[in-house]
Amino acid sequence: MKRLVLLFFSLWMVGHVAHAQQYVLSEFTVSVAKMKRGLPLREKFNYNCKTQRMEFMDGNNVMELSNPEQVDTLFLGGHKMIPYGVRFLDITYTSPSFSLAVDYKAKMENQGKVGAMGIKTQGSVESIDMRIIGQNPGVEHIKNIEAWKMHSDNSYFLVQKNKMKRFNNAKTLIKILPDKAAQIQAYIDEHKTNFSDPDQVLELLKTLL
Repeated sequence: MKRLVLLFFSLWMVGHVAHAQQYVLSEFTVSVAKMKRGLPLREKFNYNCKTQRMEFMDGNNVMELSNPEQVDTLFLGGHKMIPYGVRFLDITYTSPSFSLAVDYKAKMENQGKVGAMGIKTQGSVESIDMRIIGQNPGVEHIKNIEAWKMHSDNSYFLVQKNKMKRFNNAKTLIKILPDKAAQIQAYIDEHKTNFSDPDQVLELLKTLL
């Protein structure tokens, strides 16, 4: 019984971690959407990186923003979000030489099965498939639960002279800046740049431009 209680507590905790990492903000936050026409909207917004959709709270219900093309800029906490089709981009940096926009995306990867004593996977677990538990969960039954890990699969837009160029790794960045190829590779080798982290990508660009 004690093992079951501990395991269900673990499932509850990883579920909350998954929710936090699925969104740009840790919780829905009162934010202002400046509209192209009409008065600004003030709602509790958050951006879902898994579905790549802007969402807002309507009472206790989470709703998807259905008309992003009518938004000019949405100030989401400290983030400046602009519509890009049905998605939103985060303008994380602007300077005379370049701007950087982040296209957030989160993916789920199957990490295997939960062990009888707890979660047994290759890495940290952020989500559990609860559908298999049923009405009478036991330790043997819980062994069959699948564990999932959420990871970032962000891509970026380098904006220069009103032109947006997309990249998501060293290879695609070098295609955009071929004259900086040696400098890019040297920086990445030294700093072990993780292209899933917008802050690390920005620091790299600042050394180049």
